[in-house]
Amino acid sequence: GVGANVFQWTIANAPCPATTDQVTVTGIAAPTVANAGPNQTVCATTATLAGNTATVGTGTWTLISGSGTITTPSSPTSGVTALGVGANVFQWTIANAPCPSTTDQVTITGVAAPTVAAAGPDQTVCGTTATLAGNTAITGTGTWTLISGSGTITTPGSPTSGVTALGIGANVFQWTIANAPCPSTTDQ
Repeated sequence: GVGANVFQWTIANAPCPATTDQVTVTGIAAPTVANAGPNQTVCATTATLAGNTATVGTGTWTLISGSGTITTPSSPTSGVTALGVGANVFQWTIANAPCPSTTDQVTITGVAAPTVAAAGPDQTVCGTTATLAGNTAITGTGTWTLISGSGTITTPGSPTSGVTALGIGANVFQWTIANAPCPSTTDQ
């Protein structure tokens, strides 16, 4: 059992008195099985870990790969700062010596914020066609949409898409750059 277990060894050879000796075997409970929580994808350089509570033993977070600073390594729900873009792997270890430790890993994927969208200058054209002048999406994916007026965007994913069938008056187009789960950026 867990705790002190006392055993006695007796050697007897009658009619002589028996000799005895005792030994104590201390049982240690195996540590709680570690669960590092679900993988996360964040648009930030910070996150909160979600390990389980060590009911038996002591838990400790360590960084396995990627980057990040664990603010409270002994807390199952420690914060993490300075996360890198891409996969950052953290390990939750629950130990109760001399028993073998239990471990589990979680991946927190850092996603870079999208490039700030710039739709280019307003244009006044004589005709029904134009060429849009959005900026290139260094991070994320750009998409043109018609907000008001009329016009057909020939290549919605191109920052310099052509536009046909423009209407007379104001025709408003929006350039959106997205990189989920980060908030998109837009300009018109």
